[in-house]
Amino acid sequence: MKMAGKAGINVHVENLRLRFINRVWRVVLGVFGLQLDIFDVKHSSNCWKKIIYAGSMRLLHAITNLHIFVVFTYDFIRNVKPAFPLISLLTSQLISFYTAIICLKRGKKIRVVYRKIIINLSTAEDLLTKFDRNTKFYFLLLMVTTTTLTINHILKFIRAENYQLKYREFHAQMGIHNDYFSNITAVIDYFGAFMFTYLFMDVMFVYFAHLCNGLALNFLLFNRCLETELRSISLTPSKLNVLRHQYGCISELVDEVSRLFSPLILLWISSLVSNLCLDIRAIKSASSTGVVLFYSRFILNSFRGTIFLLLILKMASQINTQAHLMKQKLLLRAMDERADKIMSKANYQLFCDAIGSSNIGISVSGLFTLNITSLLNIVGTVLTYTIILYQTA
Repeated sequence: MKMAGKAGINVHVENLRLRFINRVWRVVLGVFGLQLDIFDVKHSSNCWKKIIYAGSMRLLHAITNLHIFVVFTYDFIRNVKPAFPLISLLTSQLISFYTAIICLKRGKKIRVVYRKIIINLSTAEDLLTKFDRNTKFYFLLLMVTTTTLTINHILKFIRAENYQLKYREFHAQMGIHNDYFSNITAVIDYFGAFMFTYLFMDVMFVYFAHLCNGLALNFLLFNRCLETELRSISLTPSKLNVLRHQYGCISELVDEVSRLFSPLILLWISSLVSNLCLDIRAIKSASSTGVVLFYSRFILNSFRGTIFLLLILKMASQINTQAHLMKQKLLLRAMDERADKIMSKANYQLFCDAIGSSNIGISVSGLFTLNITSLLNIVGTVLTYTIILYQTA
């Protein structure tokens, strides 16, 4: 079992059976004016149509966010409502817009890293199959959450007369007394915010989990190669150097993903956790009304937040797990009297130090590394908040 080297640079998507995934990323992300898919060079040219479309989407995104901010701030000041829902909405919109800008700016570098991840797996057909299967499962989760949220938001908008009333009052204050215009702008803002704040962010969560899964499988393939060499009697210094180089290359990919998605990962996790806590609080408050549709939105939002929070944390923590999986076997490997004939002890020690001493994983803006411990800490924080909330009722 060997990892792909520079010779695999011309691997095509058709040869790796990842054509479906490539098309899905091209279509889904292309709707939002982004291009983070790979492989076909003819689709990577910065033609003027794509530039105009991407700019138009960012402009529409910015105008929608600005208009919603002005309308809801006016309604908040006029009616003196709780600030938490407004802050949560505006924060989510800003994070969504910032994510789009960062991905548009770093799109080329993200595609390069993505391509390297795929090339490294090109020699392991079973891992590519697993990679393809896992990604399709992520798409299934995305379709389920998107469908349920879309239906719920349509039903909510049909019944939400207060939402359109906010726009009528605001436009009347601005001297515009046209209910038809107010209703149209309310529809555009509502579904524009839903598309950019929910759908776009869900797609980015799945894309990031997709990259993390690929990196974890890279380390899994490396562990297979290392275990095979450890079982052999011909583990020479040259082979150790090759393995150490491969480990270093994958570690650099992990660091590059951390840099490219910094500080987005921190913002995503913070937003998901805070919104999940707010949704749990809203469910508790709204359940007393007895109106199912009123609090079903919060139930679906909490379900969405839980799913994507666990998806991001689980896939990212697998990188750390796979990166250090062979550490114990390396440390326990006995060095017999013939060790000098098989390999250099110093070279072997350097290799052990490279795997054992470093903390490989997705770094959250340098604050902490995503691993099993951080996953349990974040889940424990949400559960503690929920228990305290319901105990103090």
